Amino acid sequence: MRSLIRGGDAYTPDGLIHDAAVLVEDGNIVFVGPRTQVPSLASVDVEIDAHGGVIAAGFIDLQINGAGGRFLTEEPTVDAVLGMARTVSRYGCTAFLPTVITSAFKTMLTAVRAVHDASQQVTDGAHVLGVHLEGPFINPEVAGAHDAAYIRPPSVDDLAALWEASGGSIKLLTLAPEMPGAIDLSRAAKRYGIAVAVGHTRADYPQMMEAVDAGAGLATHLFNAMGGLTARDPGATGAVLGSSEFKASFIADGYHVHPAMMDLAVRTKGVDGLVLVTDAMPPMGTDLTEFTLYGQPITVRDGACFMADGTLAGSTLTMDRAVRNMRDLVDLSVQDALVMASANPAKVVGESEY
Repeated sequence: MRSLIRGGDAYTPDGLIHDAAVLVEDGNIVFVGPRTQVPSLASVDVEIDAHGGVIAAGFIDLQINGAGGRFLTEEPTVDAVLGMARTVSRYGCTAFLPTVITSAFKTMLTAVRAVHDASQQVTDGAHVLGVHLEGPFINPEVAGAHDAAYIRPPSVDDLAALWEASGGSIKLLTLAPEMPGAIDLSRAAKRYGIAVAVGHTRADYPQMMEAVDAGAGLATHLFNAMGGLTARDPGATGAVLGSSEFKASFIADGYHVHPAMMDLAVRTKGVDGLVLVTDAMPPMGTDLTEFTLYGQPITVRDGACFMADGTLAGSTLTMDRAVRNMRDLVDLSVQDALVMASANPAKVVGESEY
């Protein structure tokens, strides 16, 4: 099957192409260029007029807990994952990591298995790349919305059990490197081919550098659930901002991270060092104003999700809105914002074909 998208502005790694055409054959892009140079269209099956809009690579979301009213950790099923996939695809997301957060270990085993099984199915939604395991190996002092009762000491054996249950589909692991055993866990994760991120952490600067040596290369939701920096204690945040070894994801909803801090991240890390994520919860893509986490009510206000005590518990952000926010709140070019939403996350998890 051959499809043609024409008449839009195509954002490519080589720059912007006005009045562009994109030719897709059997799911593969075979031509991107000026519309006047497109190959013969005699056998095109579908033709789409972009009407001067943006043509860009699909977004890749490395951190999404729920969408479309579905919540993986609370509903660890294949159907929930596929429901999330259909929802996020409406907002330009073509691939994602369903995120399993800290919960009862049996639930986490079931959830990672569900993600693997969903990834083997052809769907009409976004491609399921694998699992982002956010917990249970985090610091309870900065658990955020994670239930501290389910946090576990870093354990190579626990990771092995999760890896086996996932059918080898864990792509990203977020851990707190200061916790005893975390460095050994990071090295074990790298042996499996899992990308390692630091997050929900109070690590000091030397501990963060030790994490880099053990294979960590990403910071999960920069500035959130992460120690701050002072003149004599750069902490986790200072280490991430100051080290080229770290890329950083962040939630560009303008609430989790103030626009001034979003701008600071761009200035210190550069476009190539940043990854846009949504950290979305079930209300994303719906009109839900409340849902349940660990049996507790979570309320949606101004696009963010809150526990009863005011603790942030994720967002309702979509990837297309994250890109717009980088343009509107930080004055970043669309070209650069798109890189942060597609090419950069693909590199983190080694999925350049998406």
